[in-house]
Formats: sequence, structure tokens, C-alpha cells
Amino acid sequence: MPTLTLDHDALKEWLPHRGANIIPDLVTLSPDRMSSTSTTHIEVGDLRGRELMGRRDAAGDKVWYEPFIAEALALTGIPLLREHLGSNVAVFSMLSRVTLPNVAPLHRPLTGHARLTRVRGGFFTFTTSAECDGKLVLEAEVMAGSAAMSEICSFPVRPFHGQLPSEPVGPAALAWKDAHLRFADQIVHADPAEGRLAVAYTYPVNHPFVATHFPEAALMMGVTQWAAVADAAWLARSRFGLTGAVVATGGIRRQDGSEVMDVRELVLEPTGGVPRLASTKRIAWREPVRPGDGLMVEVTVTPRA
Repeated sequence: MPTLTLDHDALKEWLPHRGANIIPDLVTLSPDRMSSTSTTHIEVGDLRGRELMGRRDAAGDKVWYEPFIAEALALTGIPLLREHLGSNVAVFSMLSRVTLPNVAPLHRPLTGHARLTRVRGGFFTFTTSAECDGKLVLEAEVMAGSAAMSEICSFPVRPFHGQLPSEPVGPAALAWKDAHLRFADQIVHADPAEGRLAVAYTYPVNHPFVATHFPEAALMMGVTQWAAVADAAWLARSRFGLTGAVVATGGIRRQDGSEVMDVRELVLEPTGGVPRLASTKRIAWREPVRPGDGLMVEVTVTPRA
């Protein structure tokens, strides 16, 4: 097969479950369909809404919010799976060995790479990396499965029931991100002796990402759940008076205790009072989340050795 380059319009045909907000501008597939490269350049005033994926650094400049670099790399790799998926769509089940050695300016070209390393029984593994301005900004291994859209659509919305003991998370606590990227509403439990913190979050039904991720099923992006754990870790660091980098382990569950996802060894490094997501050993998703779901985000944090 020849090399195949997919522009944004072609990607909409290959990834119909992604809605309007497909992050890469171009994805090029190798002749053997085992590797791919993407190019993403988010201009100032981007009309596709990709600027929503940026945060501010300590100087107030816009940079990529790290989980969305992983999202761009996921979309770099998904086209490699097309002949394996049939009528199903790809759903990501795990990110592992994630390292983010450098910050990526939001409005500079980002180049992504993916290589398919395993295809077995409806599960796929590929390695990914991204660079910006000649610097490595993310490496990770991705595992994906497949599911029918009807199966994804069948998950019910499960909001919180009853009154939760809580205190609101004020805007100042996560002020380095815009409101749509703050995935913590209320602190429901804090145990300084154990370094444990739990926050509640409800993904709004009118969130700007809702219309652009599985529009037929309206799912919460998995990387925003990763970000929710990072938010809880940063709140715990502040609440418990920790300084320097912290390591967090935890996850997300529903009010009934069912597990949504878990995270191991998430490292946050503060730079000028702003956290940078530096690495994560593993992120595993158990089931999808719908807008309107009530989520309990729980972490245990320790100072990084």
C-alpha cells in the first residue's frame, strides 16, 4: 500500500465518533499501516476550539495542557486500527509509562508519532511520542480495545444522590486553568495523617467538549479523568502543606463504589506556583463516563523522593 496522508476532512471520515474537534491537522500512515505521524498547529484564535486544550504556565503564556498531548497522540494512532475495527470504534483502556519531559507552547507545531506493536483479540497496543520545537514533550504506551457504538450509548447517566458533606473548591485553587479544565467541584474528605483527599466532580452536560467526543453517545474524554486526578493531587498538596513535587496514586469511582479508572504514580512538579504533569506510571479505564455523572476522585499524595 502507498503512504496515505489524511487531512482534517479525511480524518472526519475515518474517525466519525470524534465530532468536529479532531486535534491533528494531518495524519500520515506508513505503507505497512504499522506507524503514523501527525502534525498539529493550533493558531491563535483557532476556529476549531483546540485552544480550549491549553493551560497557562507560570509566566501566563498558553501551553498545551499535558493530557491533551496524549489525546493528540491517541488520534495519531487510531487510524492505524481502521482495518481491524470493522464497524466498531476504538476505546482506550490504558496509558502506561507516560513521561512529559518538556512543556509544549500551545501555538507552536506539534509532531506526533505512533507505532502499532500488538494486535490481539480486539486489543491493540502502540507506542507514541511527540515533540515541539525540537524537544520531546511526551512518550507513552497506549492500549486500546474496540466497542460497538450501541454498547457505548447504553451506559446510563448516574448523578449524585443526596447531600454530600463537602466544601466548594474555589476558582483560585486551580486558577492556572480556565474553568472548563477544572475537574474538581467540592472537597468531600481530607485526611492529613494519611495524605488522602477526595473531591466530587460532575461533568456538565453543556461542557464544550461534549459535542466533540463521541457525539452520538456524549462521553467524557478519558484524558479529562486523568486531569481530574491531577487536580485532586494539587488540592491535596495545598491542603496538607506539602512543598516541591508530589506523587499521587488514586482513581475515580461512582457514588455506589463502582470503579471508573485508577492512576498509579502521577507526578506533579510545581514551577512558579503552577503544576506541571511530569509523568504517570499507569492510567487504566474501567468504564465510560457520561456528562451528568457524579464522580468521586480520590488520591493519596506523598512528597517525591
